[in-house]
Amino acid sequence: MERIETCNSIWMLDPALMQFCRVPKDVDPADAVTGRWQPYFRWEEDETGAFRVALDGNRTRWLSSRRHVDPCPRCRQEATSEVVMPPPPCSVVGDVLA
Repeated sequence: MERIETCNSIWMLDPALMQFCRVPKDVDPADAVTGRWQPYFRWEEDETGAFRVALDGNRTRWLSSRRHVDPCPRCRQEATSEVVMPPPPCSVVGDVLA
């Protein structure tokens, strides 16, 4: 289990089950145990602390955010947002989609 703090949320991440739960920062993280856990299909993070999580197997719906640092110039300026992307291109082999 991994705990990730952003400017407005606490993310609880369970890589073994590929599920995550977000709770507002002002809520006790123990509430994540009874909170709404969601499956994820890919987790990406870069060296700046920015991360995104794929919400579907086609990787067309993502949530993105950034780890909180102290002092934080972004607090109360960035909200976690969902990004909708077009499906990835598929290749055609004869008359069959691959």
